[in-house]
Amino acid sequence: MKLFYYQDKFGNFGDDLNPWLWDRLLPGIFDDDPSELFVGIGTLLNHKLPTVPRKHIFGSGFGYGSPPIIDDTFVFHAVRGPHTAKILNINTKFVLTDPAILIRTIDVPKAPHTLYKFGFVPHHLSENHFHWGPLCASLNIHYIYPSKDIDHVLLEISKCETLLCEAMHGAIIADALRIPWIPVICYDHIDALKWMDWLSTVNIHYDPIALPALYENIPSSPFYSSVKYHWDKLIYRTGLRHKNPDNPPPRNSSPRDIQTATEWILQATTQPACLSDITTCDMLTQKYLSLIECFLQMRGHSS
Repeated sequence: MKLFYYQDKFGNFGDDLNPWLWDRLLPGIFDDDPSELFVGIGTLLNHKLPTVPRKHIFGSGFGYGSPPIIDDTFVFHAVRGPHTAKILNINTKFVLTDPAILIRTIDVPKAPHTLYKFGFVPHHLSENHFHWGPLCASLNIHYIYPSKDIDHVLLEISKCETLLCEAMHGAIIADALRIPWIPVICYDHIDALKWMDWLSTVNIHYDPIALPALYENIPSSPFYSSVKYHWDKLIYRTGLRHKNPDNPPPRNSSPRDIQTATEWILQATTQPACLSDITTCDMLTQKYLSLIECFLQMRGHSS
């Protein structure tokens, strides 16, 4: 059986949780045999999912495209939330929550005490638009790089009393580890449906605080996008390119833009933080542990 998950070449905390978590919870299960897949953490239930192999769905969610065609190659154990179940037209008995909640069952790297009142976990794509680290440092907000390895990110999260989370799995892990968190949104690549899918399972309404989007010429991102846009526009005008290119990348943020964003971030830190009810958290965790026990027995393994 092969562990199936999205692998970003630059690293992404939420996706990279998969091998870190499942190898600990399901030792000896994965051998990279692609004839059978284990589909866990992530927004993986879409048209890009391989069609032929048998697929064990263990908490994934829908998003980023069209729904997959559900057939007898799908074995549902759990899905991330009710929105996923509705879109896939499957029984709501499979609705549980995001499986990253299982991090509660594992000893994780932890700082001896908190060092920062606030931390900020951006969406991994947001790092392509602006250097948020220095701005956060100027506000004494601990910036947590989502592209770092799992042990590093978990340790950095534990240093904070409260997290500002643009990354959904930053919020999921914070909630599981009982660290209050505040949802924020900076860019339009944030998928609200994913958040609502998860949050509905822990009885929290998704109401993110909007922060100004900031841009600067980070190598290989806005500058590259600008060059590519103008080149595509030129080719389109010659008639060799049939699709009109999308809008050009935004201009670099001005000092005034950055000052405005600074003020908004500070305002965000004054807002009430979220944290799911501990009873709900315990119940969902136990349900996942029961599913794992059943799965291991089905595979001929003992827990």
